[in-house]
Order: sequence, then structure tokens, then C-alpha cells
Amino acid sequence: MHPELVRLHYLGIERPIYSYGALIVVGVAVGIVVGVWRAPRFGVPRFDELAVGLLGVVGGLVGAALLFDVVQWRAILADPSLLVHPGLVFYGGLVGGAAAALAYCRAWRISIADAADAGAPGLALGHAIGRVGCLLGGCCYGRVVDARFPLAVHLAGADRHPVQLYEAAGLVAIAICTALLPRRRAGAIFLAYVVSYALLRLVVEHWRGDDLERGLVAGVLSTSQLIALVVGAAAGALLIRLQSRKGAS
Repeated sequence: MHPELVRLHYLGIERPIYSYGALIVVGVAVGIVVGVWRAPRFGVPRFDELAVGLLGVVGGLVGAALLFDVVQWRAILADPSLLVHPGLVFYGGLVGGAAAALAYCRAWRISIADAADAGAPGLALGHAIGRVGCLLGGCCYGRVVDARFPLAVHLAGADRHPVQLYEAAGLVAIAICTALLPRRRAGAIFLAYVVSYALLRLVVEHWRGDDLERGLVAGVLSTSQLIALVVGAAAGALLIRLQSRKGAS
């Protein structure tokens, strides 16, 4: 764990730059650059892809913070000061970012499906970079393991699974695969990303160790697993429908 990336000294003031925040910024920048670079291949002007990306970040931060508040409502009722330092839940960010992107695309008559396909690999890659920030910051940690486990990292007072790196590796694989997918049906690449990430999250959550902080649904599934099941199934159904339409045509 390395929560402070660097400590700056200027005008007699010390200012820490935190690893988590720094890597979130890097991940966002990389994701947007990838989307903007791919945009012309999908018939989307680069300026519009940039606008979609920036608005998606704003909407994503709002959605991620709101879902965190929903998940942590009991803890917030007990300690309202938690609202001052909210956490982030990725699926809330995905929904919030998608809503902001959709609003822009509808206002300027841009194909949301094409913009999403262009941005999907960048979204996965940026998310992977952010997960490395989670590891350095010490959040989203894994279950306790024996210290002899070769991949064990020491977080939250114990040796644990590096689930942040498990997820980051899976996201890099998703980024590569979606970047290599041919463009056949508008929206199919983004839907493939959503399905792939849902499967990844369902698996990786098995090794998460912060259940008390995030809570469980019916004592079995984490909130993210439940959302992954619903979102993954819906995206899978839409993807199958797209493919069947292609076959019928």
C-alpha cells in the first residue's frame, strides 16, 4: 500500500498527491484519449467523442457517489459525517455516465451506440488503471490468505488476495478483446464489454474481503454482484437480439 504518490512542497505548504486520485485521473485521461482516437472509425466526430467522455466522467462520479450512499445508508444514518467523504461504486458510475452521454448524444443527434462502441476499450483500460489506484490506496481489498500465498499483499492489517490486480488484469484483457472486435452491429462492442465485465465482477467479488463496508444482499451476494447479474443478463439479451437481427438481414 502506498497511499501518497508524492508530497509537494511549495510556498511553505506541503501538499500530498494521493495515489488513488492520481491514478483515477490518469485512467480517465487514457480512457478518453482511446475513445477519441477510435471515434472516426465509428463515424463519430472526435470533438463529440471528447464531449461524451468528459460528460460521462461527471455523470459517472455523481452516479458512483449516489450508489455508494444507497449501499451505505445504514452507516450514513449512524454517522452522517460519512457524506462528507463518500466512496464510489463502479456500477453507479456506469449508469450515471451513460445517462450523461445519452443526454448529449440525443441533444446533438449523435449515435450513442457508435460513441459507446468507440469508447468501450478505453473505458475498460481506464478502469484497470483506477483499480491499481485502489491497491495503492488500500481500498476494495481482498479476503485474508496465508502469508505464503505468492500473490498476497498486506492491506488492512492482514495478508490478502490482491483482488484489485485480479480485476485490473481482467479489464486489460477486456480492453484488448473489445479493441480487436470487428465493427458489425452498432452497440455490439459496448454490450460485449458490459457482459464481459459483469462476468469478471461476479468472479472477482468472490475474493473481496470488505463485505462489512459494502454489505451483502440476502447474506449471499454483494451489491455489485447483484447489479452485475441484472446488467449482464440485460446486456447479453440485447447482444443476442442484435446478432439475431444481423442473421435475419
